[in-house]
Amino acid sequence: MSESTKEVKYSKKVHWSYGIGGFLDNFMLAAFTVRIIDFYENELLLAIFWVGLAFGIYGFWNMINDPLLGFLSDRKTRFTEKYGRRYPFYLIGALTYAWIFLFVFTVPFTDQIGMFIWLLVTICIFEGLFTLWQINYLSLFPDKFRSPMERTKVGVTNTVWGLIGIVLGVALPPMLITYGDIQSYIIMAMAVTIICFILAIFSIPGMKEDQELIDRQLKILEEQKDKVSFWQTLKHAMKNRNFVAYVLTYMGHLVMTTMMLASLPYWNKYIIGSDDPELETILAAGFLVAVLISVPIWSKIGQKYGNKNAFMMGTLLTTFLFIPMFFISDLLLSTIFIALIGVGIGAIWVLMYPCFSDVIDEIVIETEKRQEGVYTGIRTFFGRFPIVIQAIAFMVVHPLTGYRAGAPPGQSSQTLLAQFGIRFLMAGLPMIFYFIGFLLMWKVYTLDKACVAENKELLQRKLL
Repeated sequence: MSESTKEVKYSKKVHWSYGIGGFLDNFMLAAFTVRIIDFYENELLLAIFWVGLAFGIYGFWNMINDPLLGFLSDRKTRFTEKYGRRYPFYLIGALTYAWIFLFVFTVPFTDQIGMFIWLLVTICIFEGLFTLWQINYLSLFPDKFRSPMERTKVGVTNTVWGLIGIVLGVALPPMLITYGDIQSYIIMAMAVTIICFILAIFSIPGMKEDQELIDRQLKILEEQKDKVSFWQTLKHAMKNRNFVAYVLTYMGHLVMTTMMLASLPYWNKYIIGSDDPELETILAAGFLVAVLISVPIWSKIGQKYGNKNAFMMGTLLTTFLFIPMFFISDLLLSTIFIALIGVGIGAIWVLMYPCFSDVIDEIVIETEKRQEGVYTGIRTFFGRFPIVIQAIAFMVVHPLTGYRAGAPPGQSSQTLLAQFGIRFLMAGLPMIFYFIGFLLMWKVYTLDKACVAENKELLQRKLL
Protein backbone atom coordinates (compact mmCIF):
# COMPACT_ATOMS: atom_id res chain seq x y z
CA MET A 1 0.00 0.00 0.00
CA SER A 2 1.44 3.38 -1.00
CA GLU A 3 2.09 6.30 1.31
CA SER A 4 -0.75 8.20 -0.30
CA THR A 5 -3.30 5.67 0.92
CA LYS A 6 -1.76 4.69 4.21
CA GLU A 7 -0.88 7.36 6.74
CA VAL A 8 0.88 5.12 9.27
CA LYS A 9 2.78 2.21 7.80
CA TYR A 10 4.77 0.76 10.71
CA SER A 11 3.63 -0.68 14.02
CA LYS A 12 3.96 1.03 17.39
CA LYS A 13 6.63 -1.54 18.25
CA VAL A 14 8.75 -0.28 15.34
CA HIS A 15 8.06 3.35 16.31
CA TRP A 16 9.19 2.80 19.88
CA SER A 17 12.16 0.66 18.87
CA TYR A 18 13.32 3.36 16.46
CA GLY A 19 12.71 5.97 19.15
CA ILE A 20 15.28 4.29 21.40
CA GLY A 21 17.86 5.97 19.20
CA GLY A 22 16.77 9.22 20.84
CA PHE A 23 17.72 7.69 24.18
CA LEU A 24 21.10 6.46 22.93
CA ASP A 25 21.86 9.89 21.50
CA ASN A 26 20.78 12.06 24.42
CA PHE A 27 21.84 9.71 27.24
CA MET A 28 25.38 9.59 25.92
CA LEU A 29 25.36 13.29 25.02
CA ALA A 30 24.44 14.13 28.61
CA ALA A 31 26.93 11.74 30.21
CA PHE A 32 29.71 12.82 27.84
CA THR A 33 29.01 16.53 28.06
CA VAL A 34 28.41 16.84 31.80
CA ARG A 35 31.25 14.73 33.08
CA ILE A 36 34.28 14.87 30.82
CA ILE A 37 35.51 18.46 31.21
CA ASP A 38 34.72 18.42 34.94
CA PHE A 39 36.51 15.06 35.32
CA TYR A 40 39.67 16.07 33.49
CA GLU A 41 39.84 19.62 34.89
CA ASN A 42 38.77 19.11 38.52
CA GLU A 43 39.54 15.45 39.24
CA LEU A 44 42.64 14.71 37.12
CA LEU A 45 43.71 18.39 37.26
CA LEU A 46 44.59 18.46 33.57
CA ALA A 47 45.14 22.13 32.68
CA ILE A 48 42.10 23.63 30.94
CA PHE A 49 44.43 24.64 28.08
CA TRP A 50 45.12 20.98 27.28
CA VAL A 51 41.44 20.09 27.63
CA GLY A 52 40.49 22.88 25.23
CA LEU A 53 43.23 21.92 22.78
CA ALA A 54 42.08 18.28 22.73
CA PHE A 55 38.52 19.32 21.95
CA GLY A 56 39.74 21.83 19.36
CA ILE A 57 41.59 19.09 17.44
CA TYR A 58 38.57 16.87 17.91
CA GLY A 59 36.56 19.62 16.21
CA PHE A 60 38.76 19.49 13.10
CA TRP A 61 38.36 15.70 13.08
CA ASN A 62 34.62 16.34 13.11
CA MET A 63 34.86 18.52 10.03
CA ILE A 64 36.18 15.55 8.04
CA ASN A 65 34.53 12.64 9.81
CA ASP A 66 30.84 13.61 9.89
CA PRO A 67 30.07 14.71 6.31
CA LEU A 68 32.38 12.06 4.80
CA LEU A 69 30.77 9.18 6.71
CA GLY A 70 27.38 10.50 5.65
CA PHE A 71 28.47 10.61 2.00
CA LEU A 72 29.90 7.06 2.11
CA SER A 73 26.75 5.68 3.77
CA ASP A 74 24.66 6.98 0.85
CA ARG A 75 26.50 4.78 -1.63
CA LYS A 76 25.52 1.26 -2.63
CA THR A 77 27.53 -1.55 -1.00
CA ARG A 78 27.44 -5.32 -1.28
CA PHE A 79 25.13 -5.40 1.75
CA THR A 80 22.55 -2.95 0.35
CA GLU A 81 20.38 -5.47 -1.55
CA LYS A 82 19.97 -7.70 1.51
CA TYR A 83 20.05 -5.32 4.46
CA GLY A 84 19.56 -1.80 3.05
CA ARG A 85 21.84 1.23 3.08
CA ARG A 86 21.56 2.23 6.76
CA TYR A 87 21.15 -0.92 8.83
CA PRO A 88 24.69 -2.45 8.52
CA PHE A 89 26.46 0.82 9.36
CA TYR A 90 24.07 1.43 12.24
CA LEU A 91 24.85 -1.96 13.80
CA ILE A 92 28.62 -1.43 13.69
CA GLY A 93 28.46 1.98 15.35
CA ALA A 94 25.63 1.40 17.83
CA LEU A 95 27.12 -1.78 19.30
CA THR A 96 30.65 -0.41 19.76
CA TYR A 97 30.64 3.33 20.55
CA ALA A 98 29.65 3.04 24.21
CA TRP A 99 32.66 0.88 25.05
CA ILE A 100 35.00 3.68 23.98
CA PHE A 101 33.23 5.99 26.44
CA LEU A 102 34.47 3.69 29.21
CA PHE A 103 38.06 4.11 28.01
CA VAL A 104 37.78 7.91 28.19
CA PHE A 105 37.59 7.58 31.99
CA THR A 106 40.15 4.80 32.47
CA VAL A 107 43.19 7.03 32.11
CA PRO A 108 46.53 5.18 32.52
CA PHE A 109 48.63 8.39 32.70
CA THR A 110 49.26 10.93 35.44
CA ASP A 111 51.37 13.49 33.55
CA GLN A 112 49.81 16.38 31.60
CA ILE A 113 50.96 15.29 28.11
CA GLY A 114 49.94 11.67 28.67
CA MET A 115 46.46 12.64 29.88
CA PHE A 116 46.08 15.06 26.96
CA ILE A 117 46.97 12.40 24.38
CA TRP A 118 44.66 9.84 26.01
CA LEU A 119 41.78 12.31 26.04
CA LEU A 120 42.35 13.28 22.41
CA VAL A 121 42.65 9.74 21.04
CA THR A 122 39.69 8.28 22.95
CA ILE A 123 37.24 11.08 22.16
CA CYS A 124 38.17 10.97 18.44
CA ILE A 125 37.61 7.19 18.25
CA PHE A 126 34.40 7.61 20.23
CA GLU A 127 33.25 10.33 17.82
CA GLY A 128 33.91 8.18 14.74
CA LEU A 129 31.81 5.27 16.02
CA PHE A 130 29.11 7.50 17.47
CA THR A 131 28.77 9.32 14.16
CA LEU A 132 28.60 6.06 12.22
CA TRP A 133 25.41 4.94 13.94
CA GLN A 134 23.85 8.38 14.42
CA ILE A 135 24.14 9.46 10.79
CA ASN A 136 22.45 6.31 9.54
CA TYR A 137 19.84 6.49 12.28
CA LEU A 138 18.86 10.04 11.36
CA SER A 139 19.15 9.44 7.61
CA LEU A 140 16.61 6.64 7.76
CA PHE A 141 13.91 8.82 9.34
CA PRO A 142 12.70 10.86 6.31
CA ASP A 143 12.88 7.86 3.97
CA LYS A 144 11.29 5.22 6.20
CA PHE A 145 8.59 7.37 7.80
CA ARG A 146 7.03 9.20 4.86
CA SER A 147 3.70 10.68 5.94
CA PRO A 148 3.35 13.78 8.17
CA MET A 149 1.22 11.84 10.66
CA GLU A 150 3.75 9.03 11.05
CA ARG A 151 6.64 11.47 11.31
CA THR A 152 4.85 13.28 14.11
CA LYS A 153 4.13 10.01 15.92
CA VAL A 154 7.72 8.82 15.63
CA GLY A 155 8.97 12.29 16.53
CA VAL A 156 6.99 12.14 19.77
CA THR A 157 8.29 8.66 20.68
CA ASN A 158 11.81 9.80 19.86
CA THR A 159 11.32 12.86 22.06
CA VAL A 160 10.04 10.78 24.97
CA TRP A 161 13.01 8.41 24.71
CA GLY A 162 15.35 11.37 24.25
CA LEU A 163 14.04 13.11 27.34
CA ILE A 164 14.43 9.97 29.40
CA GLY A 165 17.93 9.62 28.00
CA ILE A 166 19.14 13.15 28.63
CA VAL A 167 17.73 13.29 32.15
CA LEU A 168 19.05 9.84 33.06
CA GLY A 169 22.40 10.85 31.55
CA VAL A 170 22.45 13.83 33.90
CA ALA A 171 20.85 12.14 36.92
CA LEU A 172 22.50 8.69 37.03
CA PRO A 173 26.22 9.62 37.12
CA PRO A 174 25.89 11.81 40.27
CA MET A 175 24.36 8.82 42.06
CA LEU A 176 27.48 6.79 41.30
CA ILE A 177 30.30 9.28 41.68
CA THR A 178 31.91 10.99 44.65
CA TYR A 179 33.70 14.29 44.15
CA GLY A 180 37.41 13.54 44.57
CA ASP A 181 37.14 9.76 44.00
CA ILE A 182 38.47 8.91 40.52
CA GLN A 183 37.54 5.23 40.82
CA SER A 184 33.88 6.16 41.22
CA TYR A 185 33.98 7.84 37.80
CA ILE A 186 35.15 4.58 36.21
CA ILE A 187 32.24 2.74 37.84
CA MET A 188 29.90 5.40 36.48
CA ALA A 189 31.35 5.04 32.97
CA MET A 190 30.87 1.26 33.11
CA ALA A 191 27.21 1.70 34.07
CA VAL A 192 26.64 4.15 31.20
CA THR A 193 28.35 1.78 28.75
CA ILE A 194 26.27 -1.25 29.74
CA ILE A 195 22.98 0.67 29.60
CA CYS A 196 23.81 2.00 26.12
CA PHE A 197 24.80 -1.43 24.84
CA ILE A 198 21.61 -3.10 26.07
CA LEU A 199 19.35 -0.36 24.69
CA ALA A 200 21.22 -0.47 21.36
CA ILE A 201 20.18 -4.12 21.01
CA PHE A 202 16.52 -3.20 21.62
CA SER A 203 16.75 -0.45 18.97
CA ILE A 204 17.66 -2.88 16.20
CA PRO A 205 14.08 -3.80 15.07
CA GLY A 206 13.24 -0.14 14.50
CA MET A 207 16.27 0.31 12.23
CA LYS A 208 15.60 -2.65 9.93
CA GLU A 209 14.77 -1.65 6.37
CA ASP A 210 11.89 -3.63 4.84
CA GLN A 211 12.01 -4.92 1.28
CA GLU A 212 9.81 -2.15 -0.13
CA LEU A 213 12.16 0.50 1.25
CA ILE A 214 15.25 -1.38 -0.02
CA ASP A 215 13.74 -1.81 -3.49
CA ARG A 216 12.88 1.87 -3.67
CA GLN A 217 16.41 2.82 -2.66
CA LEU A 218 17.96 0.46 -5.21
CA LYS A 219 15.77 1.89 -7.96
CA ILE A 220 16.78 5.46 -7.09
CA LEU A 221 20.48 4.49 -6.91
CA GLU A 222 20.29 2.79 -10.32
CA GLU A 223 18.56 5.80 -11.89
CA GLN A 224 21.29 8.11 -10.63
CA LYS A 225 23.56 7.55 -13.63
CA ASP A 226 25.64 10.62 -12.99
CA LYS A 227 27.62 10.18 -9.79
CA VAL A 228 27.58 13.35 -7.72
CA SER A 229 30.80 13.97 -5.80
CA PHE A 230 30.88 14.63 -2.10
CA TRP A 231 32.01 18.23 -2.65
CA GLN A 232 29.21 18.90 -5.14
CA THR A 233 26.67 17.62 -2.64
CA LEU A 234 28.22 19.67 0.16
CA LYS A 235 28.19 22.79 -2.02
CA HIS A 236 24.51 22.28 -2.87
CA ALA A 237 23.62 21.75 0.78
CA MET A 238 25.28 24.96 1.89
CA LYS A 239 23.46 26.91 -0.84
CA ASN A 240 20.04 25.81 0.42
CA ARG A 241 18.91 28.59 2.77
CA ASN A 242 16.49 26.39 4.69
CA PHE A 243 19.13 23.73 5.28
CA VAL A 244 21.64 26.32 6.50
CA ALA A 245 19.06 28.02 8.74
CA TYR A 246 18.02 24.67 10.19
CA VAL A 247 21.52 23.34 10.95
CA LEU A 248 22.62 26.63 12.52
CA THR A 249 19.49 26.73 14.69
CA TYR A 250 20.03 23.08 15.57
CA MET A 251 23.63 23.91 16.49
CA GLY A 252 22.41 26.74 18.72
CA HIS A 253 20.06 24.34 20.48
CA LEU A 254 22.91 21.93 21.13
CA VAL A 255 25.18 24.77 22.32
CA MET A 256 22.50 25.42 24.92
CA THR A 257 22.28 21.72 25.79
CA THR A 258 26.03 21.13 26.07
CA MET A 259 26.74 24.37 27.95
CA MET A 260 23.98 23.78 30.50
CA LEU A 261 24.86 20.15 31.03
CA ALA A 262 28.60 20.76 31.29
CA SER A 263 27.98 23.59 33.75
CA LEU A 264 25.75 21.58 36.11
CA PRO A 265 28.60 20.25 38.32
CA TYR A 266 30.10 23.74 38.52
CA TRP A 267 26.68 25.26 39.30
CA ASN A 268 26.04 22.71 42.03
CA LYS A 269 29.47 23.12 43.65
CA TYR A 270 29.97 26.87 43.46
CA ILE A 271 26.62 28.63 42.84
CA ILE A 272 24.41 26.48 45.07
CA GLY A 273 27.50 25.61 47.14
CA SER A 274 26.79 21.90 47.65
CA ASP A 275 29.21 19.00 48.01
CA ASP A 276 26.46 16.47 47.20
CA PRO A 277 26.53 15.33 43.53
CA GLU A 278 22.98 13.99 43.86
CA LEU A 279 21.57 17.53 43.88
CA GLU A 280 22.33 17.48 40.16
CA THR A 281 19.69 14.73 39.98
CA ILE A 282 17.08 17.03 41.53
CA LEU A 283 17.81 19.70 38.93
CA ALA A 284 17.51 17.11 36.17
CA ALA A 285 14.24 15.75 37.57
CA GLY A 286 12.60 19.19 37.51
CA PHE A 287 13.78 19.63 33.97
CA LEU A 288 12.34 16.24 32.91
CA VAL A 289 8.90 16.85 34.41
CA ALA A 290 8.63 20.24 32.73
CA VAL A 291 9.66 18.97 29.29
CA LEU A 292 7.35 15.95 29.48
CA ILE A 293 4.45 18.26 30.30
CA SER A 294 5.34 20.54 27.40
CA VAL A 295 5.78 17.81 24.74
CA PRO A 296 2.07 17.27 23.87
CA ILE A 297 1.50 21.04 24.00
CA TRP A 298 4.27 21.79 21.50
CA SER A 299 3.20 18.86 19.33
CA LYS A 300 -0.30 20.36 19.00
CA ILE A 301 1.12 23.84 18.38
CA GLY A 302 3.31 22.40 15.61
CA GLN A 303 0.38 20.63 13.99
CA LYS A 304 -1.86 23.70 14.17
CA TYR A 305 0.55 26.51 13.25
CA GLY A 306 3.29 24.62 11.43
CA ASN A 307 6.75 23.47 12.48
CA LYS A 308 8.37 26.80 11.60
CA ASN A 309 6.10 28.93 13.79
CA ALA A 310 6.30 26.51 16.72
CA PHE A 311 10.11 26.49 16.41
CA MET A 312 10.15 30.28 16.53
CA MET A 313 7.91 30.36 19.60
CA GLY A 314 10.12 27.87 21.43
CA THR A 315 13.43 29.63 20.69
CA LEU A 316 12.13 33.10 21.60
CA LEU A 317 10.46 31.91 24.83
CA THR A 318 13.58 30.06 25.95
CA THR A 319 15.77 33.09 25.28
CA PHE A 320 13.89 35.09 27.92
CA LEU A 321 13.71 32.18 30.38
CA PHE A 322 17.52 32.19 30.72
CA ILE A 323 17.64 35.70 32.22
CA PRO A 324 16.76 34.74 35.85
CA MET A 325 19.73 32.34 35.93
CA PHE A 326 22.02 35.37 36.37
CA PHE A 327 20.44 36.20 39.74
CA ILE A 328 19.51 32.98 41.57
CA SER A 329 21.80 31.03 43.90
CA ASP A 330 19.78 28.32 45.71
CA LEU A 331 18.51 24.85 44.89
CA LEU A 332 14.77 25.63 44.84
CA LEU A 333 14.95 28.57 42.42
CA SER A 334 17.54 26.77 40.29
CA THR A 335 15.19 23.80 39.95
CA ILE A 336 12.21 26.03 39.09
CA PHE A 337 13.93 28.07 36.41
CA ILE A 338 15.78 25.14 34.85
CA ALA A 339 12.34 23.47 34.63
CA LEU A 340 10.89 26.55 32.92
CA ILE A 341 13.75 26.48 30.42
CA GLY A 342 12.77 22.86 29.81
CA VAL A 343 9.27 23.99 28.84
CA GLY A 344 10.75 26.23 26.16
CA ILE A 345 13.18 23.77 24.65
CA GLY A 346 10.47 21.10 24.54
CA ALA A 347 9.44 22.77 21.27
CA ILE A 348 12.79 22.11 19.64
CA TRP A 349 12.98 18.51 20.87
CA VAL A 350 9.54 17.75 19.48
CA LEU A 351 10.08 19.52 16.15
CA MET A 352 13.76 19.00 15.27
CA TYR A 353 13.13 15.73 13.40
CA PRO A 354 9.98 16.84 11.53
CA CYS A 355 11.73 20.09 10.54
CA PHE A 356 14.77 18.21 9.29
CA SER A 357 12.51 15.96 7.24
CA ASP A 358 10.80 19.03 5.77
CA VAL A 359 14.19 20.37 4.67
CA ILE A 360 15.25 17.01 3.21
CA ASP A 361 11.98 16.77 1.28
CA GLU A 362 12.69 20.14 -0.33
CA ILE A 363 16.22 19.08 -1.31
CA VAL A 364 14.97 15.76 -2.75
CA ILE A 365 12.50 17.67 -4.93
CA GLU A 366 15.25 20.01 -6.14
CA THR A 367 17.85 17.29 -6.87
CA GLU A 368 15.60 14.24 -7.48
CA LYS A 369 18.16 12.30 -5.45
CA ARG A 370 17.95 10.78 -1.99
CA GLN A 371 21.23 11.55 -0.26
CA GLU A 372 20.07 11.85 3.33
CA GLY A 373 23.37 10.47 4.58
CA VAL A 374 25.57 13.35 3.50
CA TYR A 375 23.03 15.96 4.66
CA THR A 376 22.72 14.17 7.97
CA GLY A 377 26.51 14.08 8.17
CA ILE A 378 26.64 17.86 7.77
CA ARG A 379 23.89 18.20 10.37
CA THR A 380 25.85 15.92 12.68
CA PHE A 381 28.96 18.05 12.22
CA PHE A 382 27.03 21.13 13.31
CA GLY A 383 25.61 19.02 16.15
CA ARG A 384 29.10 18.10 17.36
CA PHE A 385 30.62 21.55 16.95
CA PRO A 386 28.93 22.80 20.16
CA ILE A 387 31.21 20.44 22.10
CA VAL A 388 34.15 22.32 20.63
CA ILE A 389 32.48 25.66 21.42
CA GLN A 390 31.92 24.41 24.96
CA ALA A 391 35.58 23.45 25.44
CA ILE A 392 36.87 26.72 23.98
CA ALA A 393 34.40 28.71 26.10
CA PHE A 394 35.61 26.97 29.27
CA MET A 395 39.23 27.40 28.19
CA VAL A 396 38.74 31.16 27.77
CA VAL A 397 36.25 32.03 30.53
CA HIS A 398 37.83 30.10 33.41
CA PRO A 399 41.28 31.77 33.22
CA LEU A 400 39.75 35.20 32.55
CA THR A 401 37.48 34.98 35.62
CA GLY A 402 40.05 33.41 37.94
CA TYR A 403 38.32 30.03 38.33
CA ARG A 404 40.18 27.76 40.81
CA ALA A 405 40.26 24.20 39.42
CA GLY A 406 39.76 21.51 42.08
CA ALA A 407 38.57 23.97 44.74
CA PRO A 408 36.36 22.40 47.44
CA PRO A 409 32.58 22.86 46.93
CA GLY A 410 31.15 26.03 48.43
CA GLN A 411 30.09 29.49 47.31
CA SER A 412 33.11 31.03 49.03
CA SER A 413 35.52 28.78 47.10
CA GLN A 414 35.21 30.92 43.97
CA THR A 415 35.28 34.70 43.60
CA LEU A 416 32.20 36.63 42.42
CA LEU A 417 33.91 37.05 39.05
CA ALA A 418 34.47 33.30 38.77
CA GLN A 419 30.84 32.72 39.74
CA PHE A 420 29.76 35.15 37.02
CA GLY A 421 31.81 33.09 34.58
CA ILE A 422 29.90 29.98 35.62
CA ARG A 423 26.59 31.82 35.15
CA PHE A 424 27.68 33.07 31.72
CA LEU A 425 28.59 29.54 30.62
CA MET A 426 25.36 28.12 32.09
CA ALA A 427 22.93 30.75 30.75
CA GLY A 428 24.52 33.68 28.91
CA LEU A 429 26.09 31.86 25.97
CA PRO A 430 23.08 29.53 25.48
CA MET A 431 20.76 32.55 25.53
CA ILE A 432 22.75 34.26 22.76
CA PHE A 433 22.69 31.17 20.53
CA TYR A 434 18.98 30.57 21.08
CA PHE A 435 18.14 34.12 20.08
CA ILE A 436 20.23 33.75 16.92
CA GLY A 437 18.25 30.57 16.21
CA PHE A 438 15.01 32.50 16.54
CA LEU A 439 16.23 35.14 14.07
CA LEU A 440 17.27 32.47 11.56
CA MET A 441 13.91 30.70 11.70
CA TRP A 442 12.08 34.02 11.44
CA LYS A 443 14.07 35.74 8.67
CA VAL A 444 15.78 32.95 6.70
CA TYR A 445 13.77 29.71 7.00
CA THR A 446 10.86 29.64 4.51
CA LEU A 447 9.24 26.20 4.97
CA ASP A 448 5.92 27.24 6.47
CA LYS A 449 2.90 24.96 6.77
CA ALA A 450 1.61 25.63 3.23
CA CYS A 451 5.02 25.08 1.65
CA VAL A 452 5.50 21.77 3.49
CA ALA A 453 2.09 20.52 2.31
CA GLU A 454 2.93 21.44 -1.29
CA ASN A 455 6.24 19.56 -1.08
CA LYS A 456 4.47 16.43 0.18
CA GLU A 457 2.25 16.45 -2.90
CA LEU A 458 5.24 16.87 -5.22
CA LEU A 459 7.08 13.96 -3.59
CA GLN A 460 4.07 11.68 -4.03
CA ARG A 461 3.66 12.75 -7.65
CA LYS A 462 7.33 12.07 -8.47
CA LEU A 463 7.47 8.87 -6.36
CA LEU A 464 10.66 9.99 -4.67
